[in-house]
Amino acid sequence: MPGDDSVIGDDPLANGMALSLRLRRDFTVTDAGRLLTVARRIYRELNPDASAAEASETVTSAADALFVILEHVGLLGDAVDSRLSGHATDGLTAGGWGARIVIDEPAPLLPGPRSNCLRRDVFALPPSDNED
Repeated sequence: MPGDDSVIGDDPLANGMALSLRLRRDFTVTDAGRLLTVARRIYRELNPDASAAEASETVTSAADALFVILEHVGLLGDAVDSRLSGHATDGLTAGGWGARIVIDEPAPLLPGPRSNCLRRDVFALPPSDNED
């Protein structure tokens, strides 16, 4: 366990160091129908050649809707990858990425800075119903 004067993430930079960012952001759906409609519209904005039927076939779930919205606001997708690649000459090469949507997280994060700092590991996935 680190001493009282240590700071998590206070490691000095070193060539070859692999850095992994785990970002968690919780959302609550307040109007599922409206959210799905808007996500399909946004899908068509992001994919101008897509038809309304294709958007309806592609954006069908909670995860689909959230990923489309996150791409639209610039948190995921080609635009982010392109902006990050601009830092390669600065000494930071972007690697791959992955994301997972968790439905009905039993301990959602609270809004506000530091409101979750004393909680359990906020990056641990909740236990699956089919785990033995």
